[in-house]
Amino acid sequence: MNERKLKIFFEVAKSLNMTEVARNLYISQPAVSMAISELEEELGVKLFERIGKKLYLTYEGKIFLGYVRRILNIYDECRTKIGHIANLKYGKLKIGASTTIGIYLLPEIIGSFSNIYKDIEISIAIENTKIIESMLLENKIDVAFVEGPIYSEEIVVKDFCDDELVVIVSSNHRLAKFNEIDKKELEKEKFILREVGSGTREVFEKAFYKSGIEYKVAFELGNTEAIKKAVIANLGISCVSKRCVKDEVNLGLISMLKVKDVNLSRKFYFIHHKDKYFSNLLNVFIDYAYNFVNI
Repeated sequence: MNERKLKIFFEVAKSLNMTEVARNLYISQPAVSMAISELEEELGVKLFERIGKKLYLTYEGKIFLGYVRRILNIYDECRTKIGHIANLKYGKLKIGASTTIGIYLLPEIIGSFSNIYKDIEISIAIENTKIIESMLLENKIDVAFVEGPIYSEEIVVKDFCDDELVVIVSSNHRLAKFNEIDKKELEKEKFILREVGSGTREVFEKAFYKSGIEYKVAFELGNTEAIKKAVIANLGISCVSKRCVKDEVNLGLISMLKVKDVNLSRKFYFIHHKDKYFSNLLNVFIDYAYNFVNI
């Protein structure tokens, strides 16, 4: 049973004239008869009966007609809906992001995108890089933007944009008066860091290890907002993305420090599963995101 046979049955049921249906559908009359016969064989009932020279629907045919009408209506509705999705009038995206990108960058991108494509539904999953990687592998999200290294060979990793980590201290801290400090000064301080599995934590640890800096961890917190509040309260110092502390710096609550001879620059990455199908909508969103960060 397919849409073509159902369409032929529907037209014959309406007009009760196979010759007319064949002419209107630009097919032969034998093709019409064959389609009806195949449906009857499939269903195991007669759908039409011929009395004299006239064609009539059987009781079973009338029942079947009601369902066919609904099926064809739903099919037409489905085609219209899919067409709207293809033309970006409707659609749904599931985007993943590691914490820094998810809180401080992605909302701006999605907000701007949604102003143009108002009926596109976008959900965001914000977790650390390790969890986002797992979500991609389990197809729980379509694509993602992360700040940490990716280890699965099934994940495609592409550069997205540049970022920079900075050491932050309370405006009341002894180091707050400096713009740049020697790395030895950091060994006297206690750090408040993100949890293990965070991309920021991993970049921080690699940079400090490479520079030979020994650091003490006061405690770990699961999000950057909590870290900033702890730093403002002078409970320790931290190292976070420069993007995260613009407001606090402007308000004079936090000071940013560069560390002499320590490279804390990094990349944000766009990642997806190597087998992921990219719909028209997904391609448009990714292009929009790249253009947004490179304006």
